Amino acid sequence: MSSKKIIIGIEFNNRSKPNNRWKIGLTKQWIEYRMSIFMKYTLQSLKNQTNQNFTVLVRYAKSSESTILQTLDKYAPLPGNVRFVSDGQYLKVQRQLTRGFKYLYLVRLDCDDTYHKTFIKQLHNHKPKRKTRALINQTGYVYDSLRHRVATVKKPSPPFYTFIYKTADYFKGLRYKTPRGHSSVINLKHEILTKNGKRNYMVVVHERNTLNQRLLKKTNFVSKRTKVNAILKKFIG
Repeated sequence: MSSKKIIIGIEFNNRSKPNNRWKIGLTKQWIEYRMSIFMKYTLQSLKNQTNQNFTVLVRYAKSSESTILQTLDKYAPLPGNVRFVSDGQYLKVQRQLTRGFKYLYLVRLDCDDTYHKTFIKQLHNHKPKRKTRALINQTGYVYDSLRHRVATVKKPSPPFYTFIYKTADYFKGLRYKTPRGHSSVINLKHEILTKNGKRNYMVVVHERNTLNQRLLKKTNFVSKRTKVNAILKKFIG
């Protein structure tokens, strides 16, 4: 049995329903804008990974399928290891992908953020302790895409983590409890991947991700174009 299958799980608009707080995610305008951000940043980060032995599953609401597919048609075909799947198909596809693998490494990533180009390689090379449940990336960057500037950031338990499951347990229904979302991940048995100055993630602040606008209040932004471009090259090439 092979050791691990790495799946990056990305939520696109799978939580959106006509009558809930995320309903805007079903509109053509939202889907087209967010897809443009995904293609410009997140997808480039995935294509730039030095180790391509992973699969990306981008989850969308079934009711928006026609708009999603029409929007995807405007871009070059996705790499073979990047797939858009409806929310209802997510578990089924995961099961197919993990057949024959002892462990499932479930990586979390938002559809407008990025990982360092060596991140997947790090996951393949890292030897976690037997009881480790999560690998956490505490340090990274914030990229202000409107002003082309970058700042460093450190959070104890940010939304850049990987859950390690025994595949058999996962498909029997085991899920790690995170009552406060990503800030609870650090309460699980974990290891920190970002040691020795390593910065593994880059939050992309753009026009419409309102939750991240507060990050622009940071004071350590670097605006020198050569420095900013050198950092971006480590993430999106």
